[in-house]
Amino acid sequence: MNFFSNYFKKITILVSVLLLITNYCLSQQNFPVPYKNIILHEKPKDLPLITLEDKRIGKDIDIIFNKKLTVVNFWATWCAPCKEEMPSLDKMVSILDKNNIEVIAINVEAIDYKKSKSFLDDLKIKNFDSFFDKDLRVVKKLNLRGVPTTLLINQEGKEFARVMGSIDFSDTKFINWVKNF
Repeated sequence: MNFFSNYFKKITILVSVLLLITNYCLSQQNFPVPYKNIILHEKPKDLPLITLEDKRIGKDIDIIFNKKLTVVNFWATWCAPCKEEMPSLDKMVSILDKNNIEVIAINVEAIDYKKSKSFLDDLKIKNFDSFFDKDLRVVKKLNLRGVPTTLLINQEGKEFARVMGSIDFSDTKFINWVKNF
């Protein structure tokens, strides 16, 4: 009787542990990333306060994430991959609808409104505007290493993924993937 009692206890413990592990694994989101240069965070990250130069009002503003999927793209006019991906960012907004997504483009160069506007106008960007990161304060807070870099922010205002380098934001693989968040 003692043999069966010990055996039963061991089996019960083993089954309990396996159920806990299985439940943990099943509770995690499993959305394979569509591009190798997308880093999907296991747990969404809190963001520091983001303050940007807003040319429209001529002063600094704090960015408040507004319950939409938000794409924060860091770029520069001299960056060829930035120039290549900007039209796809614009197209992505059209595909996903402005009511569901917002793009915040952040120019990391010295503030030059004419140069920035000319760059965006030449690319026929119409679904978002650009801001400036005065003295690279935001870049430093977020430990960015280069451009383009894009943060993907969920509806709770947390960074759930980061794109290192350029991608085609209007690609069906990316669009279908990002809709899961």
